Parts: sequence; C-alpha cells; structure tokens
Amino acid sequence: MQILFSEPDRRIAIVSKDYGLIFKAVNNPTSSKTAKKPYCAIELIPKNGIKGQAFNTLYDHEIHGFIGLIEIEGLIFIGAITDSKKVAAPIPKESVNKILSVDFFCLNDATWDKLDLDSSGYPIFADQDNSSSSFDQTGNNLLPKHPCFDLKKLLSNGSFFFSTNFDLTSTLQNRGFGVHSLSSDNYEEEYMWNSFLMQEIITYRDRLDTHAKQILDDQGFLTTVIRGFAETFVPYLDGKKVAMTVICKQSWKRAGTRFNARGVDDDSNVANFVETEFIMYSPDICFAFTQIRGSIPVFWEQDTSLINPKVQITRSIEATQPVFDKHFRRLISKYGPVHVVNLLSTKSSEIELSQRYKDHITRSKQLHLDGDVYYTWFDFHRETSQEGFSAVSRVIPKIKEALLTEGYFAYDVKEKKIMHEQTGVFRTNCLDCLDRTNLVQQVISLAAFRCFLQDFNVVDKRETTDESDCVIQHNTLWADHGDMISQIYTGTNALKSSFSRKGKMSLAGALSDATKSVSRMYINNFMDKGKQQNIDALLGRLPHQIAVQLYDPVNEYVTNKLEKMSEQFTSYSAINVFVGTYNVNGCTKDIDLSKWLFPIGEKFKPDIVVLGFQEVIELTAGSILNADYTKGSFWENIVSKCLNQFNDKYILLRVEQVSSMLILFFVKSDKAKYVKQVEGASKKTGFGGMAGNKGGVAIRFKFDKTSFCFVNMHLAAGVNNIEDRRSDYENIRRGILFSRSNTINNHDSIFWLGDTNFRLNLPNDDVRAVLNKKDDGYLAQLLHYDQLIQEMKGGRILKGFTEPEIKFRPTYKFDNGVDRYDTSEKARTPSWTDRIVYKGQNLQPLAYSDVGLLYSDHKPIFGAYKAKVKHIDEKTKLELTQRLFEQYKQLHPNETSDFSSQLLNLGLEDDQESLPSRSASSTGANLLDFANINGSDDSVGRTTLDPLMAKPVNISPSNASLDSVSTSLLQPKRVNSEKRIAPSSVVSSTSNSSNNITSRPKLRPPPPSSINPLSASNNGSNSVTSVPVRPSPPPATQPAINTSTNAIQTPVTHAAKVFSPPPGFDGSSILTPKNSSSVSSPKATPVNMNTQQPANVSARASPVPNLGSTKESSVVQDKPDTSSTNTTETKPVNNKISINSWQPLTPQ
Repeated sequence: MQILFSEPDRRIAIVSKDYGLIFKAVNNPTSSKTAKKPYCAIELIPKNGIKGQAFNTLYDHEIHGFIGLIEIEGLIFIGAITDSKKVAAPIPKESVNKILSVDFFCLNDATWDKLDLDSSGYPIFADQDNSSSSFDQTGNNLLPKHPCFDLKKLLSNGSFFFSTNFDLTSTLQNRGFGVHSLSSDNYEEEYMWNSFLMQEIITYRDRLDTHAKQILDDQGFLTTVIRGFAETFVPYLDGKKVAMTVICKQSWKRAGTRFNARGVDDDSNVANFVETEFIMYSPDICFAFTQIRGSIPVFWEQDTSLINPKVQITRSIEATQPVFDKHFRRLISKYGPVHVVNLLSTKSSEIELSQRYKDHITRSKQLHLDGDVYYTWFDFHRETSQEGFSAVSRVIPKIKEALLTEGYFAYDVKEKKIMHEQTGVFRTNCLDCLDRTNLVQQVISLAAFRCFLQDFNVVDKRETTDESDCVIQHNTLWADHGDMISQIYTGTNALKSSFSRKGKMSLAGALSDATKSVSRMYINNFMDKGKQQNIDALLGRLPHQIAVQLYDPVNEYVTNKLEKMSEQFTSYSAINVFVGTYNVNGCTKDIDLSKWLFPIGEKFKPDIVVLGFQEVIELTAGSILNADYTKGSFWENIVSKCLNQFNDKYILLRVEQVSSMLILFFVKSDKAKYVKQVEGASKKTGFGGMAGNKGGVAIRFKFDKTSFCFVNMHLAAGVNNIEDRRSDYENIRRGILFSRSNTINNHDSIFWLGDTNFRLNLPNDDVRAVLNKKDDGYLAQLLHYDQLIQEMKGGRILKGFTEPEIKFRPTYKFDNGVDRYDTSEKARTPSWTDRIVYKGQNLQPLAYSDVGLLYSDHKPIFGAYKAKVKHIDEKTKLELTQRLFEQYKQLHPNETSDFSSQLLNLGLEDDQESLPSRSASSTGANLLDFANINGSDDSVGRTTLDPLMAKPVNISPSNASLDSVSTSLLQPKRVNSEKRIAPSSVVSSTSNSSNNITSRPKLRPPPPSSINPLSASNNGSNSVTSVPVRPSPPPATQPAINTSTNAIQTPVTHAAKVFSPPPGFDGSSILTPKNSSSVSSPKATPVNMNTQQPANVSARASPVPNLGSTKESSVVQDKPDTSSTNTTETKPVNNKISINSWQPLTPQ
C-alpha cells in the first residue's frame, strides 16, 4: 500500500493493488449542536481513477495497513502501520505480524507532513550549519509536540499485532481450518484494539453492497489490531519438523495498567482478560488448546502503596451478584463449561477476595456449580513453599477429570476433518493474573498437549519428557508469552520466568525477580497514570472524545431530525436523593442513626443515599500512619442496619476510604439496575499531600443517562487558616480523577459535603451571646460573618454551587454527649463547619437541617433533594430512525437507488471472476516454510501498483439499506454462528437454569488408537466438517419497577415520639439559598419533576419505568397522603407530620 496526498484542496489517499480509499476533511453544515464533531468524506475508487488528480507521495515507503481515524485538538489524523515483522505462522497461509512502527498523517493540516520527530515528539528542523534541532535561538520549541506522538509510541511498543490473511481475533476452532476468515463480518470486537479508530469505517463498510465489502476486506483497507503476543517455534517431534505457536489476545473492554484496572465493571468486563491459544501444526495433524485468564469478577481495587497494597472490595455481594453471573454466562455461551482455577493464597491481603469469589459461585441462582461452572482452589504459595515451583504440577490431579472431559481441538490435515473439539475452558487467576497464572497455564497447556499426543499415538511417551526438544520449546514460548502480558500490565517482564524457561529457579533468576518487583513499584506509582491516559485516548474514553464522523447526507438528515424529535423517545423521572455528612470524632459506639437517615420516618424513603464521614479514626500520628480500615466496615454495618429496618432493601454499591475519611453509597434495591459506572477516587492534602487526615474522597455514577458526583471533604482546621482551606479545596478539585480522565466537573449533578472547617469571623463571646439570646433573625445575623458564605460569594471556591438557607444552629463544637457548646479550656467558637452544597439544573432541594445526635463534638447534617433523571427508549428511537431513513429514501429516490447499479461502473456485475476468491482452498497445502518463519516477509503489506481500466465511482455510504441505520449498528458486528456448546450441558440464562443442566460425563469417549477422524466422512469438499452450534443465551430480562401504590408497612412497632420537625419539614416557610457563589448557575425556576413519557410512543414500545410515580419515591404531592393511614403502624415520629410538609426549596 501507498499513502498519497493532494493540494490545495487537501485529500489523502490510501492506495492498494487495485483500489484507492480517498479521505477529505469537510465542514459540518448541520446545526450548531453537532458542529464540533470532526467530519470527513470517504470515497472508494479504482486505482486508475487516482491518476490525473495531482496526488503526490506523502510517505516515501509502503505502508502495511490502515488502522483508522482519530481527532485530536481539532485535527483529523489517519493512522497507518509503517513497519512490521512476521513473527508467527500457526498453519499454512496464516501469518501474524508484529507492529514495529505506526505513523499518523493529518487530513486537515499540512504542518505535520514529512517531519522527523525527536525522542520527545517534537519536530526536528535543519539549521543553517546542517545540524538538526527542535528549538529556536531563544530555546523555545519551533513547533509543539506532535498531537499523536503518545499514541504512536504506544502502538509501536511491540505489543500490537495484525494479520493480512486471517481473522486474528478468533481461535482456530472457531474460524475453521483453512477457511478464509478475513472478513470484517466475523471478527470479535472485544479483541480489536483499534475499534474506536475504525468505528465509522466499519459503519461505512456495513452500508455497502456485498461485493464492495469484499473489496475493502480483500484489499487490506480494514486492519484489525490486537494487543497481546504471537510467536512460532519449529522444533522436532518424532524426527519431523512441526510448528508450535502461541497466540494471545488481551481484551480492551477493561484495559489499563495494574493498579488502574482491577476487578470487574458494570458491563461484566474484567481487567487483564486474556485468551491464549497454543497451536501445534504438522503435515498430518493439527492441535489447538485455548485457556483464559482474568481478574476476579468482583468490584475490588488496590492502592499503590509501596509495601503490601491493600485490597478493598467496593461493592456488596448482593449488588455484585448480577454482574458476576453475567460475566460467567457470557463465558459459558462462548466456550462451554468454565473451570475456575483460583490461585489466591490465605494471606490477609487475598483471603477475603478469594472467599468472596467462591461465595458468588455457590450462591448464584443462574450458575450451576459442577454443571456449567467448576471450581478448584490451588493455594499457589502454600503448595510451592516446600518443594519450590516444581510443585505446581500438583494442580493437574485436581483438574484431570475436567482436562479429559473438555478436551482440545484436533484436525486431520490430510483427511481435512475435525477429529476432536474443545468443549470447555479453564479460567485461571491469581491477584494480578500474571506470574502465578503464567506458570499454572503453562503446566495445564503441556498436560493437554501430552494428552493429545498419547490419545492419537503421534509419538512415543519418551518423546515428551521435560528434556525433549518440543517440551523445551513449548516452555520457552509460554515464558515469552508471560513476559509480554506482564509488560503490558505492569511494565516489567514476568516473575518466575526463569523457572518457566529452564524448569528450575537459579540465584540469578531470584535476583532478577527482585529487580522486577522494585521496577514495578516505581512504574506503578510514577508512570502508570500517563500510560492509562494514552490507553484511554486510543480507546476513545477521554471526556468528550468522539469518533471521526463520515459525512453522509442521509445520516445527517436522520441525526438532525432525531435531535428535534428527541421528546418522542426521551422521558424523565424523579428520584429522591439523601445526602448526609457527619464528623464522628473517632466514635466507635454502635449507635442508632434513625433520626439522621429517616428524619420523618418512613414518609421519605430515598432512592439514593450518600453519606460522608470524617475522623472515623482518631487523628493521632500513629493512627494516621497506620490507618485502620476496619472502621470503615464498622460504619458500613451501622448504616446498612439502619437503612434496612423497614421493608425496603438498600444495597451498598460503593465504599471509598482514605485514612480518616469515608464515603458510602447506597441505593434502593429496585433502582440498582439503573446505576452504572460506579467509581471512587481520593486525594490526600494533609502534611503536604502525604497524609489522609485532610483531603477528599469521592464517588461518581450514572443513573440511566444522568451522571452524579459526590465529594466528601475535610479541609484544614484553624480559624485563620482560610488560605489553607482554599488550597485544600483546589487540590481536591484538581486531584480527584476518575477513569477515562473524568473530573468532578464532568457530571450533571455535583455535591460537595463534609467538614469544611470554615468558621465565623466573630469573637467567641459575641457568637455565644447571640446564640443565647435567640432574637429574631439571629442565625442570619451570625451567617453574615460565615467564612464559607464569604468565600463562595467572592468566587474564590465552589463557583456555581448553591446552598439552601441555613435554619439550624451551628453544628460545631460540642462537649461530647451533651447539647452544650465547647466548655473546654480552648472554648472554640461555635460555627457551621459541616456543610452540603450542590450544582445541577436537575436538582431541587427539599430540606436542609441538622440532627440532634450527641456522640461527637459535631452534629450530623443532611440534605434531601429531588433529582430529575433522563431515560432513552432505545426501541422507540430505533423505530423512529428507521422511519426517517425510509422517509429520506422517498424524498430523494435518485440518491438512494440500489447500489448494484453503481457496481456496473466498477465491472463487478460483469466480471465477478476478477474478484479475489473468498475461500482459500486447503488442497495441496504444504507444511509452512519453517526456515523463514522468523525472518522478514516482503509480502506483508506490500502490493504491486497495477491499474484497472474501470471508471472512478464514488461508493457513498448513503447507499444504505434500512437495516444498517440503527445506532447499535454503528459498532462493529460479530457473527456468533461458530459458538459451540458442550454436549453434556445446555446453558440457560434464566434464574432456574441449574435445573436444566445435566452433570458432565465422568470420562470422554476413548480416543482412537491412530489418526481416525471422529467426524462424518469426507464428502470430497475442502470445507471443514460442520460441528454442533451452541445457541446464544436469550437476553436477560429485567423486571419493570413496581409502580403500584402500597400501604406503608413496618415490621416493628415502635413507641410514638413527639418532636419538632426540622426546618423544611414543618411547611412554615420555604428555605431559599442565601450563599450561592458569585459565579452561580443561571437563576433557576423550580424544576418540573413530574415524570414525562414520550409524546408519540407507539403502543408496542416499552416505555421507561416511571421512577417517580410510586408513593415511596414521590415527595411532593398536591394533597397529603391519607390512603395508608389505617394500615400504618405506630412510627418513631410524629404522625401529624405528613410528607406534604416537606416542601421544595426554590434556588435563587
């Protein structure tokens, strides 16, 4: 391939042997709402059509593949593989190439054409004395750093691979032996690391006619890039050359570096998920065996401490179970029964996670233990503590039955028949899924290989001893494979690789492992954040990052119409949000929090509860340096017990703790399915950022289509340390980063809560005198001197945030156990240090008050809010999209005529035989050229410029079929027809699936004594014998939220207590914000929280459940609720307080 450009009307062309793909940046002529999207036009023409269009060479050498488009800083770049090396050939006519270099060519700016870059990514220019430099005479860079340099460096680091002749994302069993598999219809998106860059190109391809799709596939315009490892060795087996290959693919769905990507996400993707396939090919028979690894599918994290980083499980078992089940159901549907090999130890840092793993398997209602999921625990450290790593072979007796039953893939090359299929998979894990996992997977792979050789009498048993050539080469392959996976995840080679290669651990190997461990500490703490940013940029995960759009008049018409008709598929509902903050001053008493969490009893049950705690441990030097994280669990249990005292179930979705600060996130169980992308982050500011006695902890999530962020802060103490508090706030605001580089401000609804430590600028005696007199307006008089209000009004902190009017007395500082302000020798000035502020046009405050809990020197406060959340009815949107496309076709019949009429100009209708064949015949396939297997292959990515005589034709994506217009089809497709199911079980995704699963047989049928096909007899064709197809499980259905109105019930009868309702409950006044910051959000009118259903939804469409229509989730009503009076038992609150008395607060 070549890459060309033309000026002044700048275009870039990628030219293959017969065709050219031409790109041109275009201005988006649509509404301003989409004007910021990067757009380009694309045209596929025969190569001779490029002649005479003034194209010149942009890159002097041939390119080996086109990897996609990306927009950075307003510039559109075309990515191309500029250097590669052939590294593997699993079977004849299949080769794998390692990417050595990638370059990005700018489509809308010629500044970066043909520039050499220095090691930091800055352009190098020739000086007058012929020397080169990146700087001018003043020492400044002549040009900025190349926008794509970090991506270029990432993609050129040797961990990315591609193939020009087969589907590298599939296994040999799935794609078939000798079958043409390069079509983009069949690839597995999970392993395609350039899927974001190719997103619109794939969409363009999907809208083309079948023959035009074939052109793009066979001409090499669509390159699928994987990240992982590939290598082929050629040892001797029974005196014959054989090819032994390892190919592994890491999933990008939860990609990241070691401490930035752990556990599972809400879409059931796990960190460091890798599929590894070992292939042995000989002229007589072919063998393949697949294994997988991946982080434990539980929500857990690990800090980056230099010594013994702590494992923290961040979501309750109830909230995790559906995601856990979804992960395994997906594996079972693809591989068949899954055999878990858990290598975690009994060390304190691992035992809790290991036990949680087993608990999820045993308590699952959708997985059948010893039916479709098998579990083996092998404590690697304990088993190898006495005899060394050689004792790892003890795992084989534990899994021998599964190894015999699940088998391997075997293919008779001469007879062209499938001999055996692998019907299950081993899923191995340790903590990182690296060093221990590498060694155990290597042992399992060798055991399966030996089993195959003995089953088919390929060689004598003596040929597979540990000293034989094939075993040594097998182990070397696995050691190289382990090093590469470790490099990707941690930045260093794998530990224990010395044993993997040589079968013994030498002193040099032990010293090497120690060096690697130290290197990992440095890389994890100082380099991984930058790496994670580059990975997120490649995958399109940075805030506001969107794929380059291909300009298509049809698509533009539909997109603009959908924007104007969004009310037809968009609805809103109201949810109740409860936010609280409490400085507990090291309290460890088992206290009742009902007054705080249920201020008016059952009459207000929030859908979301977020609580911030400060000083959960005592702020002493010893406790700060050795933080006791069990105190976090203590408060989790107390809060959970209190929230679940009534009929409604609340589940814990997230805990984030750093030293003495803790934030908890609970959600009502029937709303949990709407909560996604739950994350936590923290920032220490104490002692210059070294200690967690001050700082912030935060959580963020999405409730359907609306994003929320909550920040629990504890700022610097001291009456006069206002500047320190400003500094702490700024450090927290800038320092808290979530995945995909999301910041606090990248959310629809934001709350800051906690102990701000802002005081009153008045003498202590004056403040106490005013509090004792309680004259009219005395609180407002004191609040005039409140430091936080002054800072917000001055625009120095919390710009754009609002706080409702404060109608409660100062919450700090009290004598412990009594409602009396500080009488100690220091006699601190009473102040409103505990605060909650918010920002979001969708938020309506309902109440803001303190609570008389006397267990600390602070009183807790709370804020109740009604939040408007957005829902998209995807089914209705799809139906509307299809109608709009049909409408456009009727209005513009000439532009949407059948594509085959344009193919006549390409000669495709008249000369079908001129197209490259899509099926590579395996007839006469010889053993690959082993002598050249690790050498260069000049044919990779290189073509001959041989023009055709056809006329240039613009194949526009506007020639789309109706089925290609849905938003879901903007992602690459995957054909799942090759999925297979174990003959011993039928997988179901329903909750009672375990009842339908039969236990797998104890032993497989005995293998033949010699090579004797097990499949049907050959019919003379070259195709692979068909195999049973595993049906995909039906999509899991989620029950709609119950919107029926039920009488409030309570399981326990409490004695009635009479007390005065807190401000905002009594209905005597409307609380209004008095201390909005100077740069506040636009003056808001009360948000209409009534649930809106789509205006024109068809009767068969599934409407979004009305989240705000239940009595329990509605707070504002036109009339007091009396329907449940007769059925409500006595509550620990004044029953005269109706929910109607909690009136909305109007922001100013």
